[in-house]
Amino acid sequence: MSLWNASLAVMSGLLLSAYAHPVWLLGAAGAWAAAAAFVPRAYRGRLAVYSFLSILAGLYFYGYEILQQSEMKPLAAQERTVWVRGEIASGVKRDGDVARFFADVGQWREEGESWQQLGLNETIVLRVKLSAAEEAAAVEKWRTGSELVALARLGLPQGARNPHAFDYARYLHWQGVHVVAETAFRDARVEAAASIQGSFQEWQKAGAERIESLFADRETAGYMKSLLLGLGQDVTPELESMYANLGLSHVLAISGLHVTLVTSMFMWCLDRLGVSRRWGLFATVSLLVGYVLLVGASASAVRSGLMGGVGLVCQVAGKRLDGKEVWAGALLVMLAVNPYQLWHVGFQLSFAVTLGLILFVPYSLHVFERVPVWIRTLVAVTFSAQLVSFPFLIYHFHQFSPLSWLVNLLATPVLSLLVLPLGYIAIVLALVHPALAAVPVWLTTRLLGWIHEPLYALDQQVIPFTYWPHPKWWWLLLYACFLGMLPILWNRGYHRKQDVALCLALFLGLLVAARQPLAGSDEVRITFLDVGQGDSIVVEIGTEKVYLMDAGGTMRHPAAEPWMEKRDPFEVGKDVVLPFLMARGIEKIDRAIMTHGDLDHIGGMEALVSRFSFGEVLVNGQVPEAKEAQIRELFRERGVPITTGTPGQVWSDGPEIEWKWLHPGETTLRGNDASVVLQLTAYNKTVLFTGDIERSGEAVLVQNGLSPVDVLKVAHHGSNTSSTEELLAATAPKAAVISAGVNNRYGHPAVQVLQRLGKYGTTIYRTDRHGAITLIISPAGLSWNTQQLDT
Repeated sequence: MSLWNASLAVMSGLLLSAYAHPVWLLGAAGAWAAAAAFVPRAYRGRLAVYSFLSILAGLYFYGYEILQQSEMKPLAAQERTVWVRGEIASGVKRDGDVARFFADVGQWREEGESWQQLGLNETIVLRVKLSAAEEAAAVEKWRTGSELVALARLGLPQGARNPHAFDYARYLHWQGVHVVAETAFRDARVEAAASIQGSFQEWQKAGAERIESLFADRETAGYMKSLLLGLGQDVTPELESMYANLGLSHVLAISGLHVTLVTSMFMWCLDRLGVSRRWGLFATVSLLVGYVLLVGASASAVRSGLMGGVGLVCQVAGKRLDGKEVWAGALLVMLAVNPYQLWHVGFQLSFAVTLGLILFVPYSLHVFERVPVWIRTLVAVTFSAQLVSFPFLIYHFHQFSPLSWLVNLLATPVLSLLVLPLGYIAIVLALVHPALAAVPVWLTTRLLGWIHEPLYALDQQVIPFTYWPHPKWWWLLLYACFLGMLPILWNRGYHRKQDVALCLALFLGLLVAARQPLAGSDEVRITFLDVGQGDSIVVEIGTEKVYLMDAGGTMRHPAAEPWMEKRDPFEVGKDVVLPFLMARGIEKIDRAIMTHGDLDHIGGMEALVSRFSFGEVLVNGQVPEAKEAQIRELFRERGVPITTGTPGQVWSDGPEIEWKWLHPGETTLRGNDASVVLQLTAYNKTVLFTGDIERSGEAVLVQNGLSPVDVLKVAHHGSNTSSTEELLAATAPKAAVISAGVNNRYGHPAVQVLQRLGKYGTTIYRTDRHGAITLIISPAGLSWNTQQLDT
């Protein structure tokens, strides 16, 4: 039996079990019986085996799902505060005044009650709030396996509140977690307990401290800790962002290159010491296991360790190694331990890219045979890795730079073949004496400086075709079929010049289809993003124009003490608006509209200025306050014109699509009442955008004349100072959208506003209840979509 075919059967069984009705198991058995009548007898046995494996994998998945069911979920749904007892199940990550980790809970109890035993230990995510530097130092000593007792408030993880945003609840589901909890350091008691993982975490921390002592530059030290030890949380946000934008993030993941380098260096040393081949193999495999545990046992590290271990055994035994079979064996072992790993991004990328290298590099070497083999190998590895990782990157991150191919071709060899070994050499020499590491440390620092300087400059450029719309399922299927057919066609002789040209044409066709050039060409899509207590609206006019009306904003307070500083604080423009625009494949914003200067409307713009091409910026014409003036200056530095409008000004974005500037004009109104108010008419439907306008500004609008509208964007988040009776009487909206934060401290939307809207029979959509709200206007009428059901 082929492990390769078995792995395909197992993955199909797991996927069918996750997304199809359980009746598929009977359907699979029936399909096999039916197919047996048409399949030659020589193949019936194999077909039966692989069908049985697929069904068995499906049954295993259902069983695993049952074991992952949560007994604590009902308590979390009620947000109960209970005592929990268990042990720390992961490394503890501290970010400022908060520490997070996974905990395996075996018992719980109410205050004053006796402990209740869970049927099976349940993994939860525990968030520990810190209030003093001493507490921060203490949690950094907590290790996997330590016993834990804490008084914690339970809750359910939050799902995505905007289209294609990171879904925390779904992410945790595939980690086998259904409950999150929060406690304070004073309410948690941790007692150290010996564990293998805890010991390796101590050694990893010691290695990190060694790297910090060798590399004086903070950015370089953080980079090397990630590169050598898998400690990605120590990479600076700027460097992490730059690597992600240019497609270099894989360099920082522990991969087969790390395993090959470490084992080769170790075996070379053993060989020089005269150790026999058998004992050398035993020692190297033991080192490999320890190394995987030392760097955190991520999916890529475990996969590399398994494949590397098998490769060593085959090398010593003198047996020929089939890369596909080794790959399949590693995949089956890891899925047997945890089938949920199939949905982990790191697992997907590690196995997919490795398979791509195994399948495509040998064929790529036969192209341009007059070119030196090392150049062909380098190009083949880069091309194969990029070709295979492309669908995963645009599906999960909606980002793939067209320069990624070139950047990887030039930078990855230097980072992997020079910086990586120099880093390990520096650590080994420092164990003898720190002075011996001076040369490799200096070389590493200089190399990284030379490489990162032009990369940072490149990252500041707006590169077309970097952001990709969320791919459709049929496109993913077509792309997978295309990749799967390439080696089959090659083996059958289809590798003439015309065949290669045809494959290239098909590939370019798939790239064009991935851009979704015809999607929504005859519609206006308006997305009212959930940015908490703020406003951000994206208006897409077919495939031609994009308007961004405000970008939310995050109120930041400086940390009271340096230890409380967050590594990468949440900012709504960077963490909400930007990911949405990327997921829509938007790269040019034709008009950015800053309705007025409040931070909760324009603060997020700052993170977007360098990431997109802008046509122009519309403002209310008032003298800007500090934050608005700063953002305007950023736009001016990039040559973006900043303009305003006058009441009655009209412009068109195509047949049956018209904008009208209603407010402000020359006025003494200030603040919220000077908000930009625009009216959009599309396919005979009218939408009124009101910013934060209040009672005085609304009176001016009514005085200037308003007509009934189909949709009203309720002003000022539903505050009682807006949406007056006069405005509603003039507009008589059929539907209204209110942008407000969940449980906001202002009590928005006001009960009085909801009552006034109800008087006119207006259908109300609220971001605090529905998440993002999408309105699509087409010749057929209006259609609404909400990210969440109103509960």
